[in-house]
Amino acid sequence: MARPRTTTPRKPDDARAHRSIEALRSAFLSLIERRPFDAVTIREITDAAGLSYPTFFRRFAGKDELLADIATAEVHKLLALGQTGSSLAMCEHVAAHRRLWRTLLTGGAADAMRAEFMAISRCIADAGPRINPWIPVDLAVPFVAGGLFEILAWWMRQPDDYPAANVAILLDALVIDVTARPRPITLT
Repeated sequence: MARPRTTTPRKPDDARAHRSIEALRSAFLSLIERRPFDAVTIREITDAAGLSYPTFFRRFAGKDELLADIATAEVHKLLALGQTGSSLAMCEHVAAHRRLWRTLLTGGAADAMRAEFMAISRCIADAGPRINPWIPVDLAVPFVAGGLFEILAWWMRQPDDYPAANVAILLDALVIDVTARPRPITLT
């Protein structure tokens, strides 16, 4: 029986810690490309990363936390592009990191990614004024997050040469125009 945890994993700001975290992320992503999330062990992750088993637990409490860390970073990058750029900028980012996004959206990380899209979309919706305040937030958030997730996941199942510009058009037509185009509607 394992003894209870007496420390909390932490992510210090020194270069060695960052290299360890990146090595764990990379190894984990490589492993879940080939096998389901549940089949990958922490020992395999540390072996593939070239790190000791205890190093993993200095940084993460478990595989779920490592996966959430990866998902959080990627979803933040993507949604920041969406807020400051365009659908095309988001799609170009995904295209430039297609291997990673395919793994995250169609492999063992899909549930974590969906949850992260929802959580970050909720934070964005709560952070400022909305273009269409008549759309209930608890309806808009799952619609936008789910639409974005489903379109990107669909794209990752297409051939590698499927154009990012086409995906941006789909995203605009199916999600962005529906929720972000100002509409003077009053619900009774």
